[in-house]
Amino acid sequence: MKYNATRKKLMNISKNLLFLYIISNSTIGLANAEEVNSKQNYVSDQIIWTKVSPKNQKIENLELKEKFNEKKKKNEEVKKSSPKVIEKKYPKPLGISNKLGDINMNNLQHIELKEISDLIKTNSDELKILETRIEENRYLLRSEIASWYPNLNISSTGFPKYSEGNTFNDLSTNTSNKQSKASLNATLKWDLINPSRVPQIELAKNQFEKARIAYSVKFRELLLDAYIQFFNLQKSIQDIRIAQDSIKFSETSLKEALVRKNSGLGSNFDVLEARTQLSKDKQLLAETVGYKKINERKFAQLLNLRSNVSPTIQSIPKIIGLWETSLEQSIIKGYKSRQELNDIMLGISINNNKANIANSSNKPKVSIYNSFDGYISRGEIGVPSPRDENKINSTNTTIGIQFDWPIFDGGYSKAKYSASKEKVKAVQAQLALKKSQIRKEIEESFFKLDIAKESIKNSYDAIESAKESLRLSVLRLKAGITTQREVVNNQRDLTQAEVNHIQALTDYNIHIISLQSKTGIEKLNSCEKKISKNNSRINKKNQMMPSNQLSSKRDSCLELL
Repeated sequence: MKYNATRKKLMNISKNLLFLYIISNSTIGLANAEEVNSKQNYVSDQIIWTKVSPKNQKIENLELKEKFNEKKKKNEEVKKSSPKVIEKKYPKPLGISNKLGDINMNNLQHIELKEISDLIKTNSDELKILETRIEENRYLLRSEIASWYPNLNISSTGFPKYSEGNTFNDLSTNTSNKQSKASLNATLKWDLINPSRVPQIELAKNQFEKARIAYSVKFRELLLDAYIQFFNLQKSIQDIRIAQDSIKFSETSLKEALVRKNSGLGSNFDVLEARTQLSKDKQLLAETVGYKKINERKFAQLLNLRSNVSPTIQSIPKIIGLWETSLEQSIIKGYKSRQELNDIMLGISINNNKANIANSSNKPKVSIYNSFDGYISRGEIGVPSPRDENKINSTNTTIGIQFDWPIFDGGYSKAKYSASKEKVKAVQAQLALKKSQIRKEIEESFFKLDIAKESIKNSYDAIESAKESLRLSVLRLKAGITTQREVVNNQRDLTQAEVNHIQALTDYNIHIISLQSKTGIEKLNSCEKKISKNNSRINKKNQMMPSNQLSSKRDSCLELL
């Protein structure tokens, strides 16, 4: 009977649910159908309206117009009453800009050689990362130093707690619990003997110094790269100047060749020679402009300038100083100043400390401690009739010395100790290898500096000779003694001599900066005060040359090399 009654109830509930489901689906379908019909009517009326209402034509069917206006008003009311859809605006990723003004490199920033160091310290993201690592290791060192101080631990299992219950016994008296209790435990512990404490602190110190050295090494590398790119950009600007001067001379030569051809003193071959040289000079200018843009972006990336800023240099290539330190002294200074050697030596200390930590794991550890326990309770537990008015206060103080000595660990600590000692041997070999590499770098820069010195002298002499040869060939061409081919060849020689001289000055400055970076000798002997007395005579000689010819100023330090 109970089963049949339950079955009838379930049948009635299922029928009601089915009825509600059918009604809900039918109403939703009708609503959707009405919405679709209204949209179709609106669209069809709109099509008819647009067909029967050209610009300069009156509407014949007024009822259709009124019907359309009514539909239009209803749709406008529906739009006003309906909630507005708000588009989500997601934040743009950092470092990504969609604005054209943030990408166009229209802003110029003049860079001086002495400003590069501050710009790198301020803008370099790599240095900022290394700064955070320094701070991280500083805090880690502080955490290891904290092992010298005592530790205080306060805990409680009931602050407060309340217990209530009954215990029913067949062979003894029943008991009940009804008590509220507040307890507190405080333990002060101080390690008197901890064999791993000192090597762990020394290891943290080594890691902190290693992070500082990594910052110094990276800054020196970035600074050297920025200096080299500064001189490369400086050279590119002068290459453009040389190419422009060569184009001016070629254009003048072409005009003169055309004049001579029209007057019957020259030939079409001379015109073709001049035109060919002008095309070559234009090609040279296009290449130098392209390399200048490339060097600008490389320099901007090294300095981490804004994306819409292009660096520019106003200074011209000149000798930045004289290197008068001997090769032997340079190598000795390099050994003393190179942070890479200190970093490797820290690796030796780090592995020794790791070995000491592993060795200390089998040594005894002694600590002194002071423990305090106390609680306050009201009520009783484990009695037949707990009394609420019963108050209990309890305190207990314990002072003692704790001793811990792991005797055997299966050879784990011994194996770790031996592994760290083997690592020390590898680091020592790496130290000798790094010294050899440092000496090689200093020697190469030193010898390349000597080559650059001779190149500066020879290239300047070549410029002077090419200038004179070009001047004489122009006079010979005007006198009808030679051809345009000789002028073109001499012009090409002068252009190449100019390029070689700028390259020699750039190489010299790069090798000077490299020696400063690799040896730590920052001070250079300045030669600005030792200006040669022959400069006035040389300047007068340069002023005698035509203004449309190539020109290169003599460096005041040239004769001191």
